[in-house]
Amino acid sequence: MARLTVPLLIPVAAFANTLEQNQQALEQAHKQGAQVQRNIDQLDQQTRENYDVYTAALRQAELVEAYNRQLARMIEDQTRELDDIESQLTSLAETEQATLPLLVRMQQMLGEFVSRDLPFLVEEREQRVARLARLMDRADVSLAEKYRQILEAYQIEAEYGRTLEAWTGSLQQDGNRREVTFLRLGRVGLYYQSLDGEQSGHWNADERRWESLAADYDWPIRKGINMARQQSVPELLELPVALTGGAS
Repeated sequence: MARLTVPLLIPVAAFANTLEQNQQALEQAHKQGAQVQRNIDQLDQQTRENYDVYTAALRQAELVEAYNRQLARMIEDQTRELDDIESQLTSLAETEQATLPLLVRMQQMLGEFVSRDLPFLVEEREQRVARLARLMDRADVSLAEKYRQILEAYQIEAEYGRTLEAWTGSLQQDGNRREVTFLRLGRVGLYYQSLDGEQSGHWNADERRWESLAADYDWPIRKGINMARQQSVPELLELPVALTGGAS
């Protein structure tokens, strides 16, 4: 009995189409996979950037917090300093209220002293006293500066008591004015001598007037003038002095 073999035939066109479709599907899957990978990479990059931003913000927050703590300490310290300054200003105001009247009184006492003292450098000394009086009324001058100038004026007056001085000036006596040479021995005596050396006199502190002296005193006064001008060596001078004179 004879067998009949029938070959199984698959259309080539249909196979080719199936293969192409599979290839297209595979390519599409690859494209989708690549897109997914890109999306994943973008998400990863965004996540890293977000983390960096978060980390930077956290560090900034820590710095701000540390700055705020330091600022709070500074404000607290400045508050204490302001309180201390306010306390000092209050104390200074109280001190000034007590000290300024004392300085005014010192200026007045200096003026009284000058008016009763030996009449030497009268204009200069009176101007100094008047300048101090104006200074006491000035609000733009500190209390320390007022005290310094008052003290300086007292020191100048004190220095007069330790010096020997001679100068030429005008003498008003008995209604007459003439040029003479004055001699001051500290504060114990004030004398004059005519320019020709023939007449001499002294200030009578008790009676507050000039008096003529005997001719015996012409030479001692001349020697005193030469000593004051450093024209002779120091030596003992025999001159009359007022035991109760000066600024008494």
